[in-house]
Amino acid sequence: MKSGFIGIIGKPNVGKSSLMNRLIGEKISIVTPKPQTTRDAVRGILTTDEYQMIFVDTPGILTPKTELGKYMSKETDYGSKDVDVLVIVIDGSRRFTDSDYAFIERKLALKIPTFVVVNKTDEAKYERIYPILSKLSPLMTEADGRGAVSEIVPTSCVDGTNIDKLRDLLASRLTDDIMYYPDGDLTDRSLRFVTGEIVREKSLLLLQDEIPHGIGIVVNKFEEKKETVYVEADIVCEKDGHKQIIIGEGGKMIKRIGESSRRGIEERMGKRVFLQLFVKVRPDWRNKHNYLSDLGYNG
Repeated sequence: MKSGFIGIIGKPNVGKSSLMNRLIGEKISIVTPKPQTTRDAVRGILTTDEYQMIFVDTPGILTPKTELGKYMSKETDYGSKDVDVLVIVIDGSRRFTDSDYAFIERKLALKIPTFVVVNKTDEAKYERIYPILSKLSPLMTEADGRGAVSEIVPTSCVDGTNIDKLRDLLASRLTDDIMYYPDGDLTDRSLRFVTGEIVREKSLLLLQDEIPHGIGIVVNKFEEKKETVYVEADIVCEKDGHKQIIIGEGGKMIKRIGESSRRGIEERMGKRVFLQLFVKVRPDWRNKHNYLSDLGYNG
């Protein structure tokens, strides 16, 4: 049995969370088309008879503009330090820039075994993927002050292209001889945290584009019994106008969010869920430490 920690980093919306979920075979991190969906470093755990991989899914790399952004940047830094293997994810459907290349070079200076994943090959045609692979190829040779990329792997989380190959490559780099988590654990996060993330995911999927960055979830009550779970949670937003949109005409939107969230929580926990949602306005909460702490962003 070998084990190790694998950090997954990259720009927003390159598919980091989808990649971790696909490698594990379970939905651990929430996934939406909205940028900056992931706000915390979330560990996902894959245990087999031969190895235990602990993946660290991180927020997208960004230039912080709020206190929440600073927190997310710290979470990203955490995900690329004190790990045994680093996976840098690139969106193969986007243009590969000089800054992307420079970022990879900086991470190679850490001398951590590093894999570059060119993701979303189902969206990008060969004509777009091939130039990216060509630009990356010099990084597979060591240079002054940095190591070399261990492997460049084109993947798709939609159709599964090279997911098994990547998993095997990562397993070959594990060196620790202990199990860090009990067999059966899928994440180090509590069910209370997972519940809040599911509510946030469903909210992001249903709400208009201008609102998602300004919402957070506070789980005020989480009572788990043998066959049921009772949850009370606040959807926190920054403006009265956003509150009206979240509630919707005649309460239709908050009802849709609640029904979708309840189904998601039930699917994850295998129990009947009773969920009550409330909407609270906290102006500029992303820049206020007391509000950030209430929402769990206090690392």
